Amino acid sequence: MHWQLSLLAVFAIVSAFYLDPAMRVLVKGISTSVTTAAFDFGRWYGNGLPSLYLFGGLYIAGLIVKKYKLRETGLLILETYVFSGLITLIFKSAFGRFRPYTNKGDYVFYGWNWTNNDMFSYFSGHAAVSFALSTVLASTTKNIYLKSFYYLLAVITCISRIYHDQHWFSDVVSGAISAYLISRVLIAIHNEPESDY
Repeated sequence: MHWQLSLLAVFAIVSAFYLDPAMRVLVKGISTSVTTAAFDFGRWYGNGLPSLYLFGGLYIAGLIVKKYKLRETGLLILETYVFSGLITLIFKSAFGRFRPYTNKGDYVFYGWNWTNNDMFSYFSGHAAVSFALSTVLASTTKNIYLKSFYYLLAVITCISRIYHDQHWFSDVVSGAISAYLISRVLIAIHNEPESDY
């Protein structure tokens, strides 16, 4: 099952590169007051602050009410945020892809870059952070509607990055998939029963 998921992830990422220009035109064309407000929210949801607020709030609440599960969920949110952020930073620096607003094209990669924000397109940190958070939140419930709502927040964040001309479609797909996979691994580790030695 793991190799099938990996193969599907690679296929989705490679396919996304072919859709970059078309998705940019499509998403930027859906400008209404409602979509603008939703995408502004998406930009906030993926900026890391919600993850840090939830980590702090859940961890402290867990200490106060003596609920281990709340503390564990808070820690899991922090772990997925940190790991997704580190992977994103490595990829952004290693690939040096120009952001769409620079109008340099969707296949312009210059390699190692540590300082130029214009070349931090691949892959999307907002997409990674939002999917990491949504995956953890979705893992805490069995309610399919609530799970869908959490993932909808992450999808809105991904679309917002294209709408605001900060990322290509392949950037957000890569960020979302990497964060989802990282989060699923961390959730599985947290759910493993402790061994008795």
